[in-house]
Amino acid sequence: VLLLIAMIIIVFYHVSLMNQRTLTPSQEACNNLELQIAYLQEMMLTNEQKSMETIERMRAQNKETLKLLESKLEFIRILEKRNGDLIKKLQDIQNGGHQKKEIEDRLAPYITPVTTRTLNTNQTSKLEVIPYSLGFSRRGIFYQLSPGMVNNEPIAPANSNTKKEHDEVIVKAVKILNEDSIDHESYSINDLTYGYSRIHETVGTQYELYFRSKNTFKHIQLFRPFAPLQKVQSQTYNKQGEWINLIMPLSGRIDTFRLFIEMFIEECIKKDKHVFLTVVYFGIPGLNEVKGILREVELKFDFSHYMIVEKPEKFSRGVGLQSGAEAWTEGNVLMFFCDVDVFFTVNFLDRCRLNAALGAKVFFPIVFSLYNPSIVYHTRPNTPTWKEQMILRRDTGFWRTFGFGMTCMYRSDFMFMSDLDMQIQGWGGEDKKLYHKFVQSNYNIVRAPDNGIFHLWHEKFCDPKLSPAQYNMCLGSKALGEASHSQLGMLAIGELKIENKTLHLQTNTEDDQQELDYSSMD
Repeated sequence: VLLLIAMIIIVFYHVSLMNQRTLTPSQEACNNLELQIAYLQEMMLTNEQKSMETIERMRAQNKETLKLLESKLEFIRILEKRNGDLIKKLQDIQNGGHQKKEIEDRLAPYITPVTTRTLNTNQTSKLEVIPYSLGFSRRGIFYQLSPGMVNNEPIAPANSNTKKEHDEVIVKAVKILNEDSIDHESYSINDLTYGYSRIHETVGTQYELYFRSKNTFKHIQLFRPFAPLQKVQSQTYNKQGEWINLIMPLSGRIDTFRLFIEMFIEECIKKDKHVFLTVVYFGIPGLNEVKGILREVELKFDFSHYMIVEKPEKFSRGVGLQSGAEAWTEGNVLMFFCDVDVFFTVNFLDRCRLNAALGAKVFFPIVFSLYNPSIVYHTRPNTPTWKEQMILRRDTGFWRTFGFGMTCMYRSDFMFMSDLDMQIQGWGGEDKKLYHKFVQSNYNIVRAPDNGIFHLWHEKFCDPKLSPAQYNMCLGSKALGEASHSQLGMLAIGELKIENKTLHLQTNTEDDQQELDYSSMD
């Protein structure tokens, strides 16, 4: 029995082993499928990792490519802008040329043909001879005479417009010579040896040019005619009653200030009636006198349109103008910068208003500077009053073309452009800097002689402690302002005698002064 049981167990054991080793097709397929799925999952994971790496690598490459494309695009934009500017300039030049040609064609019937007979007019006196006021060569302009018969420097620099004009003339002359050349000889700018030009006030500008051609000279005469008058602009201004803030930096000079107030009462308070006076006073001595003078004017003429700005420091005209402009708190206003020795008429105030425009135009009048009245009126027993001295004549004064201190402009324009040099002590320098700033801006500058504003003569002392530029400027002003050339010449040779009059000349050293007694120069 036990053996039988053992044999049965062995048989069942072998049967179970056979069942385990022998799989059905379905089971085998399932096992294979599971293996494939595992393999595919592994492959997918590997591919996903590789794809992510590839994507990241491509992203980095794309960023570099994008940056490169953006830089190229920006460069293309710059080129397009440059090309657009060049095209616009070319169009402007072409349009300008067409417009110039159209204007020339339109004006041609009205322009009188010019001949050498027209240009060589018959003069009856030396004053009618028109000098060639400008000489030039291929290297440029080498002299330019200013209008008139005096004050012409041997060499005067020509401005850019004059140079541009004559460059155009030279190019035109070369073109004409090459077009008219019979023997096909070629000319260039380098062949120009000499040239002249002069302005005929009634017809135009004449040019004479000489070119070297082998062993001969070629002469060509050109002419730029004046065109008929054309209307440029017509405007109506209503500035009647516009207030002017007159700003005056001051230190001492009380007697001159009294004289100025006398003029101010006559021209501003009684006639114009729309001038505000701002006195910027430096220092303490004389301040109470100035206050007393203005207080008397206020009580006598019921005039309260003034203020005094006190500056307890050393005099500086630039600081005075800046402080006077800043002291005004009633909004924008037309300002007139004036010195205590500058007198004017009520008509000048009208031109001050008309020649200044807010944000567009400023007025720098050329003042007529009066000579020493003791020399000009030496035959009179008494010196004329300030009103009697305000006469425009060659022997009474000269145009102060080097002065830019008197000016009319609006407060906002001054505050925008000023930035005056506060380090400049005393007089001089700040006016030219302000003028040059306006020259370099888009403002229209009205620079013209005015017959209604005068600089009264006064004794001038040039302090050697000034900077070299200021000191030389002071000496030059002193020399020009004493008398005319003829009057100084007659004083020197003794033909003009002035009793009890002495001229003090300040030299380069503080202690070295010379006195010339005119009464003994005979």
